[in-house]
Amino acid sequence: MRVVFRVDANGRMGTGHVMRCLALGGALRARGADCHFLMRADGIGGIAGQIGQEGHRVTGLAAPEDSSNRDGLTHSDFLPGGQAWDAWACREVLDGSPADLLIVDHYGLDHRWQRAMRDHARRILVIDDLADRHHDCDLLLDQNHVAGFESRYDALVPKYCKCLLGPRYALLRPEFERGEAAVVAVGDESHARLLIMFGGADPQNLTLKTVQLLVRIGWQGGVDVVAGPLHADTEGLRAAIARLPGSVLHAPAQNVSALMRGVNLAIGSPGVSSWERCAMALPSITLSQAFNQEAIGLALGEAGATLYLGRAEDVPALMVEAALVTLGSNPSARKAMARAAAAICDGGGVKRVVARLLAPEVTIRKARIEDATLLLSWRNDSRTRRFSHRDRELELDEHLEWMERTIARSDTDLLIASLDGVPVGCLRFDRQGERALVSIYLDPDRQGGGLGLSALNAALGWLSHTNPTIRFTDADVRAGNDVSHGLFTAAGYRLAHARYERMQD
Repeated sequence: MRVVFRVDANGRMGTGHVMRCLALGGALRARGADCHFLMRADGIGGIAGQIGQEGHRVTGLAAPEDSSNRDGLTHSDFLPGGQAWDAWACREVLDGSPADLLIVDHYGLDHRWQRAMRDHARRILVIDDLADRHHDCDLLLDQNHVAGFESRYDALVPKYCKCLLGPRYALLRPEFERGEAAVVAVGDESHARLLIMFGGADPQNLTLKTVQLLVRIGWQGGVDVVAGPLHADTEGLRAAIARLPGSVLHAPAQNVSALMRGVNLAIGSPGVSSWERCAMALPSITLSQAFNQEAIGLALGEAGATLYLGRAEDVPALMVEAALVTLGSNPSARKAMARAAAAICDGGGVKRVVARLLAPEVTIRKARIEDATLLLSWRNDSRTRRFSHRDRELELDEHLEWMERTIARSDTDLLIASLDGVPVGCLRFDRQGERALVSIYLDPDRQGGGLGLSALNAALGWLSHTNPTIRFTDADVRAGNDVSHGLFTAAGYRLAHARYERMQD
């Protein structure tokens, strides 16, 4: 599988775009993919070495003949020369050999660039978090938890586009994955051990300012200070840290997840590292340094997962000091914040995204009466009946009568899932108000291999387009049906209640 990444690497946005693409690229490479990163030559800097060390190819794109911007996007200045030139440069690198998957993570690219690349990519995945421009893509990923994240791309992508939205899909490295049974434990120390981490670039040098503030107030807990690969004043940090007892400089940090496990409070920016902190159930104080961080900080603050202070340039030092003193000396407040953070993200996003990318392409259509014989053979198979709510075998006449009634109902959708044109499963939605009850069974000979999840996700997408008023889908699964429990959990369902039954005397 040939995967091409077109990634923004300009220093103004730090290394967040590259790091999340590297997390995804690493997982795809482990599944046999050949990953190739395309970035403007003048923006690569030292990040090319890291991309190469992780086993990927990287190519610097040619500089544009004319660097003026003509695209009219809010962030067109991130792409000197415009999208037409950039698409030409990318096509030159690909040299007529289409990618199986083109992944785009760049604020200066929209549907015009993506349409120009259609002949050079079998599928296009866009990674975005601004929702401020139209896209021509097959999948869109926005890992952020912001107000209205569930619907803000509805008018910006084609109807066939599958959207993967929210921190459930956060692109984090494997060491940040947290098991479902993980215990939130932030310690009962009277004073916190603090992690200072303001991202790869830290353009306002908040790391140094925070260290100087800690020196001034006589901070009593230990401190781990992380300087990213683009930090411009590492030596100034070393000098300041020498005045702060119990502090350690990590420049660059070799294992951020281990550092996060060893502290019980962090201060940083609400960017990509927000999801790392949530996955590690780490309480935090945050200040935004870039336009794309403000909405994240506000939403996480409202959820109780961080203490968001605002834009860094607008926050006085006294406010930062008060926040550090308050949370640093309050274990109960830290524990409450840790629980709220843990509920936002579990670190398993890369696995979910890769499962979607590598899943079989399943199509959905409405069932027809001609499907009755095939569906009955699946339904009556002992492997299906074992976990059915009605486990007796059905007769064809009985089944035909049921199908005719079901197909005619206005509040029910009986669907066929197909792979390469061959029926492989049956799904049903019983709609009532804003809820729908879903049931699914597969061709017994096609069970396993992720086909059930692909069929369910395809059907849920069909439901969203045909019945947009449905906000919730429910599923009843019998006790002991571990396969179905695993299927619905993998699709994002959670156990919300227990249903009891009693046979009347």
